[in-house]
Amino acid sequence: MHFLQPKWLIVFGALITSSPAVEVDLVFPRNEASYSPAEWFPFVFAVQNTEKAELLNLRISYMLRKGDELADLDDQILGSHDLSWTNWSGSADPYLAYEYIQNDFNTSGSWIIEWELHWQSCNVEALNRGSDSNGVSEHYYHWTDGFYINNSSIKEVDLVAATANETCPGSPDGIVINVTDTVMSTLPWVNSAHRDTCVVTKNTTASPTTSTPDPCRIAIDEDTAESMASTQQQRLCYLPVPPDNCSKEENGATQSAILGVCGMLTVIGALGLAVL
Repeated sequence: MHFLQPKWLIVFGALITSSPAVEVDLVFPRNEASYSPAEWFPFVFAVQNTEKAELLNLRISYMLRKGDELADLDDQILGSHDLSWTNWSGSADPYLAYEYIQNDFNTSGSWIIEWELHWQSCNVEALNRGSDSNGVSEHYYHWTDGFYINNSSIKEVDLVAATANETCPGSPDGIVINVTDTVMSTLPWVNSAHRDTCVVTKNTTASPTTSTPDPCRIAIDEDTAESMASTQQQRLCYLPVPPDNCSKEENGATQSAILGVCGMLTVIGALGLAVL
């Protein structure tokens, strides 16, 4: 098993949609799609309706492994996006959390991605009866997809083309959380973001999700894709051995300069399991 390098989480714009619920999607890669080998392969998640996302303490985790029956189960790539402290009020909607992974997807093969969303909400009944959870409920959503790297594929890794003019209502690659306007007090030590408030949702056994997820409607435009690529290039230029196409200023940058760039780009610090 191997882990990725520390990552940056960056807010960028894409297709703006209106929704009565917070929606979290796996945007790229697409399920069962084939792509040409790539030195750097992106994995993109999106959060829609960000103005209601703050108190949910969203966390995305995922595991990548080869789909070959002979693949070593210990040879896995783990990544995560901890969005518990994200400044949603200052972010674009939708919010894209993404990572580029190097070298593992430059040869033919089948891959499996297992991803999980974790969030918290207030449980009114538990709060009223003084349960051990102190009124905070834990929620999980898990899904598994497959995709292929194929030397004969003509589908290059192109985020603009891959996310354009598509729709897939009801796809399990997205989950919606119906957030109400009811906010309740809770104890900080049971809240993953150490807040003293949590939000009530309608996603319960008695009141199932009523909105329909549609991860394919997230369209990454050319400007966003270029910004993502530019940020990736900047990160590489701060490495101890930067690429030849980095400027002298970038080559001489220190770790403090990295933090400065993060501030300008509204970068959210995370638990760091991937490169961007």
